[in-house]
Amino acid sequence: MHRTQFCTARETIMIKLANPKGFYFEEGEFHGSTITTVAHAVDSLTMDSAAEYLRFDLDTLTAENVTEEFAAEWLMKFEGSPEDEDQLPLYVRTSQAWDDWCSDFTVENGIAFTQRGHGTLNHRQQFGR
Repeated sequence: MHRTQFCTARETIMIKLANPKGFYFEEGEFHGSTITTVAHAVDSLTMDSAAEYLRFDLDTLTAENVTEEFAAEWLMKFEGSPEDEDQLPLYVRTSQAWDDWCSDFTVENGIAFTQRGHGTLNHRQQFGR
């Protein structure tokens, strides 16, 4: 199914935030309004401590994880290299989109890339992803 809007007025974005004691959820600022593109959502809702983004349907009370879409969009504007992992928000560091971006970076730049110092596996273990 192709969506014409990233988030309808009957949906909201829930953000799973990490802190030293665990996780908590916060609702995005668009409750009751439409978000037309993922780019608009990423520009408005990116937080360094965000671990996941969920699109929550208020009618069915179900959620869809849209973290990968957020991460892929965020990386479209990233001008660093794989060694700049410390500049990424948490949700990007732990995403498959980041792994794919690093692989593409090494192919495009013709360099050998070894395991990142703070690799995704370590973050997944630490943050339960």
